Amino acid sequence: MKASTQRTILASAVSMILSTGQLWAQENPPAPGASEDIEQISVVGIRSSIASSVARKQESAQVADVITAEDIGKFPDLNVAESLQRIPGIQISRSRGEASGVSIRGLDEVATLLNGRNYFGGSSDLSINRFASFEDIPAELVGSVVVYKSVSADILEGGIGGVVDIERTDALSLNGPTIAGSFKEHYGDLSKEWSPRGSLVAGNIWDYGNDGGEIGVIFGVSYLEREYREDLVRNSSSTPIVGDFAGGTAPAGAKTSASLNSSPAWGDRERTVYSLGVDVSLNSDTKFYFDSGYTDYSTSQLRQEFVWGFNGANAIDGDFSNMDANNLYPASVMLSDMNFDVLSMIDDRKTTTYDLALGFETVAGPWIIEGEVSYVNTDNETNFHNTRIRDNWDDLPVTINNSGLPSEPPSVDFGDFDVADEGNFNIVQWRHESRQLKADESAAKMDVDYAFDDGIIRSIEAGFRFASLSTSKNVQNNHIFDASGATYGSDDPLNLVEPSVWKNFMDEYDGGNFPNGYVAVNPNYLLSRNDEIRDYYGFTGQSETENPRDSFDYEEDVTAVYLKANFETEMGGLFISGDAGGRYVQTNTSADYFFDTGNVNGSGSPIYEGTKSDKDYGKFLPSFNLKIELNDELLVRMAGSKTFSRPHFGDLAPSLYLNFEQGRGTGGNPDLDPFTATNLDLSLEYYFASGGLASSTVFYKDIDGFLQTSESAETIGGNDFVILRKSNGGSGTVRGLELAYQQFFDFLPAPFDGLGLQANYTYVDSDVPSPNPLLPNISLEGLSDNSYNLVAIYEDDLVSGRLSYNYRSDFLVTTEVAQEGFGQLDLSLAYNVSESFRLTLDALNLLRRDHFEYRAGDKYDPYHWIATEKQVLVGVSYTF
Repeated sequence: MKASTQRTILASAVSMILSTGQLWAQENPPAPGASEDIEQISVVGIRSSIASSVARKQESAQVADVITAEDIGKFPDLNVAESLQRIPGIQISRSRGEASGVSIRGLDEVATLLNGRNYFGGSSDLSINRFASFEDIPAELVGSVVVYKSVSADILEGGIGGVVDIERTDALSLNGPTIAGSFKEHYGDLSKEWSPRGSLVAGNIWDYGNDGGEIGVIFGVSYLEREYREDLVRNSSSTPIVGDFAGGTAPAGAKTSASLNSSPAWGDRERTVYSLGVDVSLNSDTKFYFDSGYTDYSTSQLRQEFVWGFNGANAIDGDFSNMDANNLYPASVMLSDMNFDVLSMIDDRKTTTYDLALGFETVAGPWIIEGEVSYVNTDNETNFHNTRIRDNWDDLPVTINNSGLPSEPPSVDFGDFDVADEGNFNIVQWRHESRQLKADESAAKMDVDYAFDDGIIRSIEAGFRFASLSTSKNVQNNHIFDASGATYGSDDPLNLVEPSVWKNFMDEYDGGNFPNGYVAVNPNYLLSRNDEIRDYYGFTGQSETENPRDSFDYEEDVTAVYLKANFETEMGGLFISGDAGGRYVQTNTSADYFFDTGNVNGSGSPIYEGTKSDKDYGKFLPSFNLKIELNDELLVRMAGSKTFSRPHFGDLAPSLYLNFEQGRGTGGNPDLDPFTATNLDLSLEYYFASGGLASSTVFYKDIDGFLQTSESAETIGGNDFVILRKSNGGSGTVRGLELAYQQFFDFLPAPFDGLGLQANYTYVDSDVPSPNPLLPNISLEGLSDNSYNLVAIYEDDLVSGRLSYNYRSDFLVTTEVAQEGFGQLDLSLAYNVSESFRLTLDALNLLRRDHFEYRAGDKYDPYHWIATEKQVLVGVSYTF
């Protein structure tokens, strides 16, 4: 049945391309048999950028997509991931409204390369990320990005979803002295703040010697500040309601919120990035290069959070008139008691990442020899502070209004309780956690290519790579419950409490009626007055690690060798080219960590023991790519490969990140195995004009050992937690279809000849085993079955612009929680004052793409509402 379905999909795709192929004007692409080396093309403007990208896609030996900058310092979007989301098969994740993560065909195990070498950075609560965080990569310093959906033996391993190679601009591609700069002001409609961002790229190229030698230098700097805000409400758990009330008898299954959280989250980000490239061409045969970059990224995230706890057994009345078989939440319910906490939190993070590479390339007759040594290092330090104040009232009556569920969050009526009265709260908690994460990798590689004068085999490539990677995590905690018991209003010795500044929390939702003016500790004080607070509570120095399992050291040594044959021939009037080869990768790992023995010492504290875990494994990764050019415009690609991904560092190391406020945590699993995928691709591509493309691709992945998140109840240090961990989920499949079309309508009369259109659609279906018994037919986490992009483009001598709409359907956040599908509309405009100077306007999230999450499998059981910002950027750019 599956094979029949796949044949039907392929037949439909081929039919779509062929049936529409005669509708467009044709323009000859490069002649068949042209070199498959991807060559950087200097471009100016949206149309030239798209034409360059399409040409590189056509020439590529792999199934790949390319995004190219319009000019030096003019990548199409504010963020690399924002551009990537418009490629078929790619879906992105966001952090506070900014694109940060990428998945390809439903898989977020995407290897990220920088000029062909391994690159990583950013962090989670558990560890440094194995792959790059795209919000750390400024678009202004990127020349182009290549997304490999099929791989060849010479491409670095590590991504079962695919490979994203971010390319900085080669200094030798400059035409002479070059200066490009931009400045923009960034505004968010929730934060109500303007923030600056700017960039400068400068370079030059000089001739030297008598043998055609050249020296090129390019330097770039990018700076960004951003003030942001999000409003969040979470329905963490539910409690049953049973009994007869004045409003009627509670129907079977009636329930209301057991834990309800509301939180305005705001903060700022600051990022400075430098890059320096020096390229020296001794002559036409030999080149040396030095490539480097440095990122300094800091962010402070602040929150003031209501945490309400309810028990359905305390219900005294309810309105059950709205309930039916689907909706089990009454329109309203009154309860005689609750717990009410107000938390104040600040998460202050600083990350530095730098990368260096030194390499050469030389040609000697039929031989091409390349070598490179590289190093990447990233350090992250996080300081997390929070306080908790709790109501001191007993038998407090409250009413929860659920009439807007599930699309609108509930509201809470406190009756006579005054949230602005400091005397109604006691302090119950103070906490400070300091976390240090580090990772670095040293690597060396050598590649040799031998070309033949004739025959089907045109060249043989071989190479090796050695890499040594290490990462560590260290955590120190101070944690106090029931710190003083003193009530605010009668005793606030440090003057930490003040009225909240938020007057418009969740105003974007009609049902989000929440109190304003409540009292809380100012989160800024937790950082700016940290020493004073520590002194008052008797902490003069940072304590030892509270939970040793929250720290680890991990090392990984990798040796890889590959062999690849490139071939081309002509058969029956068809030009056929491609490659076939294999890559062997040996990985040796070692992890040092602590585990809980289950015993306690004399004071009742758990006893931990240090241990070491070693794992060695080898993987052979065969691959082939075949391109058949049916004529000058139409080609077919077939590709197959075996790929694998190593688990993330934080997923491997058995560290624990514990949230005492929520009784939840995330942990690692040292028994995780790498997971592999067998991949097949078949595509039909029609290049009918300069920048014009219609394509269809079907793909199939057979995955073994992929990771999924599951929950388990654990008691740690005498406290009960629900811990999320990864586990190997056995075997599964991912299959789907990608359709794409783009064209500039030059045949239309002026001024409509500047119009263009990009459109694509992706369908992905997964069949994977589920760790959640309530959801036997589960899909991959983060995978939307359907996604599409529509981009309207206009460009003439004075004005250029792009209006883009990106949509993705429902997807799982974890195996327990799903997110409703959404679309985002963005606008980008530029006006050319002169050939060198232009004004720009960017508007993001014009339709206000708010998030709604629900219990997986039941849209009537809401989990999370998140109000996001509309964003506007106005600026200028200059190119010389």
